[in-house]
Amino acid sequence: MKALVALVAFAAALLGGAGALPLVLEARLSALAPGGLTVAGLHYNPLTGRLRLRAVSAHDAHGREIFRADEVEATAPLVNLLGGAPLTLQRVHVVAPRLVLAQAPALTLAGLGGAGFAAAPVVVDGIVVSNGAVVVEEPGRRALVARDLTARLDRAFGPGDGDAAFAVETALYGTSVRLTGQPIGRGSHALRVRARGLDAAALLEDFPQALAGAGVRLTEGRADVDATLVVSGSRVVASGQLRLERVVARFVEPRSAPLVATAIVLAVDRWDLATGSGRISRLELQQPRLTLERSTPAALTALVDWLAGPDVMLRRLRIVDGTVRLTTGTEPVILRGLTLGLQAAGETGPRAGFVLTARAGVGASGRLALDGALSRDLSRAEGAVRAVGVTLDGCGLDDISMPLPAQASPRAVLEALASTCSP
Repeated sequence: MKALVALVAFAAALLGGAGALPLVLEARLSALAPGGLTVAGLHYNPLTGRLRLRAVSAHDAHGREIFRADEVEATAPLVNLLGGAPLTLQRVHVVAPRLVLAQAPALTLAGLGGAGFAAAPVVVDGIVVSNGAVVVEEPGRRALVARDLTARLDRAFGPGDGDAAFAVETALYGTSVRLTGQPIGRGSHALRVRARGLDAAALLEDFPQALAGAGVRLTEGRADVDATLVVSGSRVVASGQLRLERVVARFVEPRSAPLVATAIVLAVDRWDLATGSGRISRLELQQPRLTLERSTPAALTALVDWLAGPDVMLRRLRIVDGTVRLTTGTEPVILRGLTLGLQAAGETGPRAGFVLTARAGVGASGRLALDGALSRDLSRAEGAVRAVGVTLDGCGLDDISMPLPAQASPRAVLEALASTCSP
């Protein structure tokens, strides 16, 4: 009988205090944002722990809205509300949220699962986001907006614990971008990024530092990305492939013709994004078209120097069905159907150069072939050049063979061939 009376007394106390629980909850939730959190409606069932918030809005210390959501549903155990432990929210569902980040560095979104809550007195165990948006603002630049965002995090994270597996999909730069993350150690994540038809020109317009000082600007191009990023603190290492299609790139030199290509394919292994170092396992240009006047654009010279530098391990380079218009003498020379291949002869070491092969048509029926070897720093070449039915400045070269010039650039090869003509 005493047990029954105690149970009834407990139930009465619980139900009697239920009216104060929303106030307790609202006070604890308000502490999650520097400028406080407001809700248009709050309902809490102490028996089931079910919590529902309507029209949620959070503000920063200056009163600016940094977060809002149409609805938030979660489970908050009653015992957790009454103690001094961090607030625990389970099976959270956020509907139509909008999050504003000011001056967020690159890849901030990847760390939201841990960093966003690590300093707040709340533990989240499982969260689903539907129809969300993230706005990244930076003074002097247009805001970056990720729309139609859906996300799922299935593991608990909170104060002192930033490791959570997650999956995010959002509309960004004209396509759907999918990002999945898996913790691989304390403070480290492996992220898989996939996108098709990404507007690469718009992306580089928002992040101009990616090509800062390169002397070239991408004006058109759609990118397919499939890469894995290992994020550890501020270090990001990438492995995967980038394919750019319908490429138009313009050089800073006045009156220079743009570089146009059907596609550019870049595959890297353990590429450090901050230092620009690592291994390029494949670099391929498909149907590029380029006009080179007497002076080569500085961007191309810088690209060759960079590929030849100590920070890059280039394994394979290909040009497929290219067209290059060169000015070497009184008349321009057009190399058509240009196919060039560089294949690393060895994995590492200063003597691990490249096997070089190149074929191109010249003029109406001429043919040009190069076979040989190229040093690792791209400065010395050995091999042979053969020209069949080639005419340079009115001089016919038929079945001519000669050593490959030490500087095996297209211009140097043509000038060497022209020097074999009789006065």
